[in-house]
Amino acid sequence: MVAGFIFIYFFDDFFGTYRRLIFQIYLWLISGFYLTYCWTKSGQTLAMRAWKLKIISRHGALSNKLAWKRYIYATFGALMGGIAFIWALTNKKHLYLHDQILNNHFIDVRFYKSSSHRLKKR
Repeated sequence: MVAGFIFIYFFDDFFGTYRRLIFQIYLWLISGFYLTYCWTKSGQTLAMRAWKLKIISRHGALSNKLAWKRYIYATFGALMGGIAFIWALTNKKHLYLHDQILNNHFIDVRFYKSSSHRLKKR
């Protein structure tokens, strides 16, 4: 909402007939910055923290380049009728198409926290 307010307040009449298209591109970029920042810093967005999920690559945490690739591939998957998300329903590993292409996967944070906690006690 804040990003939308800033754009509308400062640039509402500036872009003329292309205002809607530029506003959509602006919101897509702002969303991309938020998601890629969360994926690279902690591997979790706010919703992923609530679900106790974390996204990682085969090398550990997602790099900035890999996070942006994931965001762009997910966008294309959503624009193609949600094929990337339908893929997760039919895939044995329940990975999204973009995660399978980029070799990313989700982990359950509760499992890894509890197993590391047990290892420390022993």
